Amino acid sequence: MKTIYIKLRTKARRWTFLILLSAPLASLYQCKKSELKIDNPDQYTRVFMQSASNGAVTKTLTIKDEWTNIPFGAGYSGFKLLTDPININFKIDKVQLDLYNQQNNTNYELPPADSYKIAESSVTIQPGNAGSNNINLEINPSKLGGTKAYMIPVAISDVQPTLTVNEPLRTTFFLINGIYESNPFSPIAIDKWEIHDYSDDDYDAVGGRAKYAIDGTIEMAWLSTYRRVDGWRPAHPHYLTIDMNANHTLHGITLYGRRGQNQAYLFPKNVLIETSNDGTTWTEAGSFTIAASSDDTSAIMYFEKNANCRFFKITVLSSSGNGDTTSIAEIVAF
Repeated sequence: MKTIYIKLRTKARRWTFLILLSAPLASLYQCKKSELKIDNPDQYTRVFMQSASNGAVTKTLTIKDEWTNIPFGAGYSGFKLLTDPININFKIDKVQLDLYNQQNNTNYELPPADSYKIAESSVTIQPGNAGSNNINLEINPSKLGGTKAYMIPVAISDVQPTLTVNEPLRTTFFLINGIYESNPFSPIAIDKWEIHDYSDDDYDAVGGRAKYAIDGTIEMAWLSTYRRVDGWRPAHPHYLTIDMNANHTLHGITLYGRRGQNQAYLFPKNVLIETSNDGTTWTEAGSFTIAASSDDTSAIMYFEKNANCRFFKITVLSSSGNGDTTSIAEIVAF
């Protein structure tokens, strides 16, 4: 009898365990059958640009004469799956660029009109999808006119059928600039060039006078005044002004320093370049920090914007050795 009692008690425990296990499973089954009820789910529906979610999109492009595609599209979010297609149109929105500059204390401009385009201006989000097809912002870096950074605001202009746009994600700001992998420009002939003005010069075995900066050879060089008179010599800045005696489009300047390992301290470090059509009124073409190695005593400075001018002025604000004097062996404009 004792053995029969133990067997019955064991079976009872098993049935109790199965009942306890089945209870939450049944409860979960009931939960699965119930649906999440959202009042007015349409109020949560939004259309947006995915590319607008992480600030400005920066693109640095090699400057060459070809069109580069930068893809973008639109997204959909909400509690309801799409049952009909959504068409989204885009535009370049200058108003958004102005607001961006105000909010970020910047002064970005649109690039030249012929350097960018949106060939197709609309995308479609198909039923059941959360994202559209892509279209392209097209950029031709050679038409940017230099290395200047520009901003292009691409914004959702309208949605059909009408849906709410997520305003913080309405606009993608594309920050575009070009770089030169190598210098594609030919030097401007110097046969008509003249020194229009200069701050100071000196005399030396390598010449020293201002004219030697445009004599066509790197063997001779301009030197700022380095001899002291009564313990004094002129400190930075030192400058040269060149009259090309004709108008040219300048894309940049190459400076060659005085040759020799012991002369590297004279090489310009901080340089301001200005351009002019009359030799009196000047426009800044760029401010540069440059360096030259012992193997190549030269530095190339590309302008942010190409400059059409007759005169250009090179002002050396400091030199590599942080001393008072500087030297330029040759100036090449291109």
